[in-house]
Amino acid sequence: MPVNRDLPFSQWRLRPEPAEPSYGYFARLVADEGHASLKVYATEIGINGRSIVPEELLHVLQQLPLAPEDHERLRHSTPVLRDGIYHIGNERVRPRQLSFKHRRFCPHCLAERLHHRIQWDIVVATHCPIHGTALIDSVDGKKLGWWWPHFDVSPEGESLIDRRSPKAEVSLPFHEMLRSRLEFGQRESGPTAEFELHDIIEPARFFGRYSNAGQLVHPRNNPIGDIEAGFALLVIPHAERVAWFATWYETVIDKEKRRKGYFASTPATSKADGGRANNLLWEALETAQQEGFAQVGTLGRKRTRRSANRNEMTLLEASRELKVPPKALGKFIRKLGLLPDAKWNGDALSIDPATFQTLRATIDNLITLPQTTSITGIPGHEFRPVANAGFVQEITGLPINRVGGPKYLASEVVEIVERFRALTDDVATNEMKTLLGYARAAGLSTGHVLVSCLRRKLRPAGIDIARTGLRSLYFRDDTFERNRL
Repeated sequence: MPVNRDLPFSQWRLRPEPAEPSYGYFARLVADEGHASLKVYATEIGINGRSIVPEELLHVLQQLPLAPEDHERLRHSTPVLRDGIYHIGNERVRPRQLSFKHRRFCPHCLAERLHHRIQWDIVVATHCPIHGTALIDSVDGKKLGWWWPHFDVSPEGESLIDRRSPKAEVSLPFHEMLRSRLEFGQRESGPTAEFELHDIIEPARFFGRYSNAGQLVHPRNNPIGDIEAGFALLVIPHAERVAWFATWYETVIDKEKRRKGYFASTPATSKADGGRANNLLWEALETAQQEGFAQVGTLGRKRTRRSANRNEMTLLEASRELKVPPKALGKFIRKLGLLPDAKWNGDALSIDPATFQTLRATIDNLITLPQTTSITGIPGHEFRPVANAGFVQEITGLPINRVGGPKYLASEVVEIVERFRALTDDVATNEMKTLLGYARAAGLSTGHVLVSCLRRKLRPAGIDIARTGLRSLYFRDDTFERNRL
């Protein structure tokens, strides 16, 4: 069924609220229509009801005759995916830093204004900065999905609001910063103001694992961490950071381990901890960390990357830093041709800082097959034939932080999607079929259709630029017969 772009709803008496994303407002309108399922309603009007695509819902809502300021408020609070990054107003976050799979909420906020807030969807957010209480992520032990359009009660009839006056649990500078940026469009004052939100979240999340309930701990024993503690490290002066890290090493790492050097004493990071390349905040923390270690540990021949006497790393050191097995890392370095003159004799391989930074940036740019979906808009198995046909480089045999499977350069995936979208400038019409609908009608796999487009055996008939990635492509029914794939 095509989207009814003129009347997606029969009434729109409700107005978008501050910090309310498209899917929150869409859900309230669905409930106002008297429907019990956002998923069913979305499917009935011809859009993706299985999983939320914020910009698709935004495009539908833009057809409503709302006031210009209401449309602007909705656009400002809706995540829009561009070049692998979600843009929320003037802020940017990585796909893994944002989640709208399940609903989270503050029952006290819902008691005041019955609508969703975009800052609740930031993965590391744990508390409400207004009431100081923890966000609720389940009701009666069950996650609350976005299929449910009501904000006052759960599907089982349990109340989602709390009108009691709460007592603030903690000071929440990080969460206050989130609200200021995402709800009011205002950046905080201080050392983090000039940085993108995703560059703040990544080091704050990782170094927040160094403490738990005010106690210094090893991050391997603290996978969730304290985002507020991590953010505090970003805003205090450098000298205080150095002292904090010196205390951490003395408290958490025993003296014998500290005698073995910085790398033996320091927790390793991985791609799951975020992109460190070109992140000046992360670099500032690492500098303080190394200086703090120097006060209480032994810096021998194998010094840190910032040492004046020894800047190189061995293959084993690099593999520990990157969380990649040494043999797999060695093969990857040779595949990239980063050290053409190297003598490959195991751990004695010397990796200079420039090569290591190139290597780290490349690994930070890798995504798994399931992660390609956030860029392409289609399941990974439907996109993989494009890589198998040689149009995108597929990297195998490179487990990162024990995560195996094929991997792809996110930049290449973005580039190939843009190449597809440039195949036609014609606007899609109701007579055309979506990529999936066309593939089914032609008895072909989606991957086969995509490869045929790249081999110029087939050409999309139209495009809906409001749809994500490859889901924007449309085809005519007679295209299959005319091209005979």
